Amino acid sequence: MRKIIILFLLINQLSIGQNYIQIVKTDINIRMSPTTSSPIVGHAFFGEIYETNGQNEKWYSVILPSGKTRWIYKTLVKKTEFFPVELIKLNIAQIQEEIYLATDNAEKDSNSKIIDDLDRAEINDILYDRYNLIVMQKYSLNPAQFESVLNYIPPSRSVIVQPVAEHLVSVSHVDYDLFKIDFENFYVQTKRCFKLGSALDAMIYMYYDEENYFIQKLCFEDGYGKGFNNCYNIKNIYKSVIDEKNLVVLTDDGKIKKTSLVLKETKLNLPD
Repeated sequence: MRKIIILFLLINQLSIGQNYIQIVKTDINIRMSPTTSSPIVGHAFFGEIYETNGQNEKWYSVILPSGKTRWIYKTLVKKTEFFPVELIKLNIAQIQEEIYLATDNAEKDSNSKIIDDLDRAEINDILYDRYNLIVMQKYSLNPAQFESVLNYIPPSRSVIVQPVAEHLVSVSHVDYDLFKIDFENFYVQTKRCFKLGSALDAMIYMYYDEENYFIQKLCFEDGYGKGFNNCYNIKNIYKSVIDEKNLVVLTDDGKIKKTSLVLKETKLNLPD
């Protein structure tokens, strides 16, 4: 019995180690699909570590900042273990600010950028990956640690000094980083969130921290009964002013586009 347990632990450790690959060449292409004719999403450089979620005969699939699966040629990498950088020693606030700027630029540039026959959402994802890989590479951070960097809250900024409100809500994913509070006319836009689904239990925390910054967060459970610790900064709160099919709107860049939902910024005011 003891041998079986030890064997199980060894197999488990090996499987964990195989979830990551390291680049062994100077500069390689990351592709949208497992073929050299597929669009280039970005560049990977020697020594970088990526989280992999599958493979075929010639390619590894890796997870990039957008949460999408992309592809790297097998002969250009090796399997490895991953030991994350201790984020408390870095200026994470500055890195996060550059991530937010890269995100905004990706969304803006996707309106005019043409990549093969891809639609706007696909181009936005590619640009999001491309721009944010550059941010990670600028600070010598492994792309495998992107989500940890994005959601990191420095200890000194996580102290709630003056609580404003907290609301237990049910939310449903609408599009990109937009969630609707179920049964209410409120929409929450977050800073790049990977949560999908409907009727998700969540907490909205609103407070002033010790440096008198007003903080709003949308937090999900890490697991049932484990508390609402999976948190994302809230970028904006909206109300729907029009919700109809085949609407046409004029965007800030002077383009007319179809939409089914028009939102207006507001303040969250839910019953206690």
